[in-house]
Amino acid sequence: MNLFEIPVPLELAPLEMAPLEMDWGWGLMMTGVGMSVVFGLLALLWALLHLIARGDEWAARRAARAEAAAVAQAPAPKPVAAAPASPTVTIADPDGLDDDTIAAIAIAVIKHADVRRKQAAPEMRANAPGSQLWASRWVAVGRGLQNTPWRRR
Repeated sequence: MNLFEIPVPLELAPLEMAPLEMDWGWGLMMTGVGMSVVFGLLALLWALLHLIARGDEWAARRAARAEAAAVAQAPAPKPVAAAPASPTVTIADPDGLDDDTIAAIAIAVIKHADVRRKQAAPEMRANAPGSQLWASRWVAVGRGLQNTPWRRR
């Protein structure tokens, strides 16, 4: 007997379709069960989150009460001596520049960096902005749509 020669009975029973009413009933039942499960789980998650929020509120109240009790029982603080004058920074420079000159140089460098940042470092670009629109059809279409107002066809 060849592998591809499988005996098949000639009288196959025709497949019977279920009545339409049964299909609607089963579909409605499955829809009801599925929606019940989904909304039941949503309600369960809502309740869980509500309990977690309540737990946080209870913990915050308990911590506030404990802190208030600790403050009430704490002894009065001792007077503190006056703080020394604010510390100063001195920069030792081998070139003999004073602090005001170094501060002016630092401000100039910061301002220069800020101005260059606004220019988006044009010397670092390989190509001028807008010069390569032909390279990509998508870029050209996008720029054209950006720069052209909408018109009704």
